[in-house]
Amino acid sequence: MFFTLGIETPNDSDTAYGIVVPALCNEKYSCYSAADKEHDIPAMATEAILLTVQDMIESGDYDVNDIHNDHVSYKNNDEYSHCDTWVIIDVDLSSFVGKQKRINITLPDILIDRIDNAVKAPNSVYRDRSNFLAAAAINELATQNKAR
Repeated sequence: MFFTLGIETPNDSDTAYGIVVPALCNEKYSCYSAADKEHDIPAMATEAILLTVQDMIESGDYDVNDIHNDHVSYKNNDEYSHCDTWVIIDVDLSSFVGKQKRINITLPDILIDRIDNAVKAPNSVYRDRSNFLAAAAINELATQNKAR
């Protein structure tokens, strides 16, 4: 899953880079970290994300499908005005949703082409066709659950 990171660049060599993951900040949780060196930001952010997601899921209040990431709105949110750099990181959350299982499906070729184009789009959040189909299925199941 892609997460937007807000980075606060330090003013001196004695201060660490500040990291916030807005998608995991809500009324019950927050996801912050720090990195001494710029190249440590992905590792520190990944660790913070995995720990926070694990905590959220173990609480029983959240599911991986409840996590929403809005890349654009965070930058314009006053709550994150201290962040001077925004980056996107891909963190594998598959361990929180179960084992992968290969299936064989049949779809119209035009639909497959549309899916492939969505995956290949410049700002696509999908890793591949399977990731797209999994996201679509999760979204549809969540919609059905809300309708009940």
